[in-house]
Amino acid sequence: MTAEAVQLHVGEGATARSRLAQLRTRLAGRLNLGLYAKITRYGLCRDLALPIEKPNAKIAILVRPLENRDLSSLFRNDIAKNDLTERLEVAWRLAFIDKGARRGFVAIDSGSETPCYVQWLFSSRDNDFIQKLGGFPALEAHEALLENAYTPPSYRGLGIMSAAMAVIAERATEFRARQVLTFVGEQNIASLKGCQRAGFHPHILHYRNSFCFGTIRRDRFEKLPDGDPRRTAKF
Repeated sequence: MTAEAVQLHVGEGATARSRLAQLRTRLAGRLNLGLYAKITRYGLCRDLALPIEKPNAKIAILVRPLENRDLSSLFRNDIAKNDLTERLEVAWRLAFIDKGARRGFVAIDSGSETPCYVQWLFSSRDNDFIQKLGGFPALEAHEALLENAYTPPSYRGLGIMSAAMAVIAERATEFRARQVLTFVGEQNIASLKGCQRAGFHPHILHYRNSFCFGTIRRDRFEKLPDGDPRRTAKF
């Protein structure tokens, strides 16, 4: 059963207690935004027509579509219970799934057959869903969006993100996309470097102003022109 053929729901197997914990975590994240917050993200792009040298992870991995059975391994209830940032990372992904996100992909640790990375791929046909999420430009017919990457803590630092992204991005050719976008906060240098190793380079700047604990948001996207030195910046 593939992620394309099945819609994944957080509610399956979830207890009322875990749902309440997720809600509390998301509320804490909202409160952390405060009355006003300003965020800048890079929109990076990979041109699928250009060959790249695919990076290798430090462990052997296999990339395949996300399945329901992968969720318990990826988002364990005992992950960093006292770490709000980590709890938010998990809560955001679970909420994302619950909203109906589809076409997810996972990297599997070939040694233990454990899911060790997840990310979702969208086409222009998903624009309605993307716009409901907010924070992303509408995709053109030749574009795809690769988003919401997550690596469980025990698998970080192994180069899995770069290796998996390089493979997942190429699945966009199945719906005739020629370019794949992904968005990363300007302060997240580790992820920006990982995206560059996977063949992505700065293409757009996303500016967000949020007010009243994130309940009001204003987004602006600036496409970097050809020749702009930021397009070839190394992180």
